Amino acid sequence: MRRTYRYDREAKELIPVDEWFAKYGERTTKATYVQPDLEPYMAVSGDMAGKMIRSRREHRAFLKRNRFEEVGTEKAYMTRHNGMSEDNPNLIPESKREEQICRSLSKTLDRLRNR
Repeated sequence: MRRTYRYDREAKELIPVDEWFAKYGERTTKATYVQPDLEPYMAVSGDMAGKMIRSRREHRAFLKRNRFEEVGTEKAYMTRHNGMSEDNPNLIPESKREEQICRSLSKTLDRLRNR
């Protein structure tokens, strides 16, 4: 019968997994999310018109070959002014972001006081 073992750092040996869990408890880290592959779809234009595209790899190659651009997956601030708009959070210095937050909070506080 096959058994699963895990390395015990303290004992410096392999011990059965059930003993390891009894000693150290359940794992606390969570697994990362793996995005599933695309659902197959039929291309309506380009060199694959009427044919099925079955994977993310085929989809990317199809877009590249036909010089198509996927729409709807980008952030709004990335499409304005080549991503250099003021609302792009990656471009605003921390001090300016703090100022914006303080101004917004003070406006909200004034609005609440004037009710």
